[in-house]
Amino acid sequence: MRIVIIGAGNAGRQLAQRLCEEKHSVVMIDRDPHNLAQAEAGLDILTICGQGSNPLVLQEAHVEKCDLLIAVTDNDEVNILSCLFAHAAGVKGKIARVTNPDFLSSTNGYDLRKMGIDLVINQKHECAREVFNMLQIPGAQEAFDLFSGKVMVAGFAVNTMSPLFDRTPAECDRLDLMQSVRVIAIRRNNELVVPHGNTLFLQDDVVYLVGKRQDVANFFLWVQPDVAPFEKVIIAGGGDLGLMLAKCIENEVDTVLLEHDEERAKFCSMELHKTLILRADALTESALEESGLHDKTAFVALTGDDEGNIMNCLMAQKKGASFTATQITRTDFIPVVESLYLVNRVVSPYISTANAILHWLRSKKVRAASLLHNLPGELLDVVIAPNHKIDGTCIKDIRIPSTAIIATVLREGEVMTATGDLQLQAEDRVLVFCHPDAVKKIRAIFL
Repeated sequence: MRIVIIGAGNAGRQLAQRLCEEKHSVVMIDRDPHNLAQAEAGLDILTICGQGSNPLVLQEAHVEKCDLLIAVTDNDEVNILSCLFAHAAGVKGKIARVTNPDFLSSTNGYDLRKMGIDLVINQKHECAREVFNMLQIPGAQEAFDLFSGKVMVAGFAVNTMSPLFDRTPAECDRLDLMQSVRVIAIRRNNELVVPHGNTLFLQDDVVYLVGKRQDVANFFLWVQPDVAPFEKVIIAGGGDLGLMLAKCIENEVDTVLLEHDEERAKFCSMELHKTLILRADALTESALEESGLHDKTAFVALTGDDEGNIMNCLMAQKKGASFTATQITRTDFIPVVESLYLVNRVVSPYISTANAILHWLRSKKVRAASLLHNLPGELLDVVIAPNHKIDGTCIKDIRIPSTAIIATVLREGEVMTATGDLQLQAEDRVLVFCHPDAVKKIRAIFL
């Protein structure tokens, strides 16, 4: 595919790197020549310096010949106008990132999707959803949902207390739980292992599984006996991201929001119904004490200051928080923070944005591709076409590459466990996990 990316910031570079790995032809547009030089230094892309919403710049990029335009600058109006120009030029796919959540709401006559933009995403909304899933499944190193929330993907680390430790799937004493979910991948010493029936679970393995949300939650209660559900969530930062997360979580668990700005705190109090809002600086010990932090508390730092967020989490850990998570905007900080184990989980609005766009990127048949933060693999959401060669074929009879596994099947709205005897049918949506090298083979099988 020929893809034009407008915006050479963190989000644009994340996307360009991933798309180049998949051998797409990428053209990047940005007003800042320094940003373009950074992107061009590590990627095989064509760069054009200019305003992405300028028709002459779009003409120079031959946007009318591209298959997809992705506008991810920091300016909502530039992103939207770029997509509208691309729509007028006949571009098939248009994606716009917006920072103002008002653009996400559909109103009569002003729905951006009806105006020709295929996907409108807000990176803070995507990031808040990622943190919400993380808090729903304590102990998960990564968690997100697919199939409109019917299926959850989650990863956890195996320790010596886990009932999986030093066993194969068949040797586990809760086969009912093992059969209710599907283990799709293991990260072992930064290497990808696609599991089979005789795979042994080792200490420090990070295991990824797929299943219905409740089945995944039940599995985690069994597989991590040392991890208790959170009784309280404390959110540091009442900005858009913190407010979005509080709205998601306040009906699920006792929630406290710390915001030092008086006007913003008042605004949050009008938007939230069950959340306790404290006007306080999360970096002060008195604020953490006043919030009622205890050993079953999850602390989430979502201010706009990366260093402040890390310090917030360290202080919360010192006070006894059982789990800490932080937003980090500088992507070069993430591997350092993770390698030093400063916090339990790191989220990035740029990686969340890249995930959301990659979900959409596949064609109408391959409808989703998830980039797992810490695993070199993809989840492909494939639709079986009528009269396809595998229509009516059992899973065990499909010659899937050894580096791929069928995770689950959605049939007429119902989630089906992907057992070997399950016969695939036309219109089934099949979730396949595979190594990036196997993506083309999976497409050849299912398309």
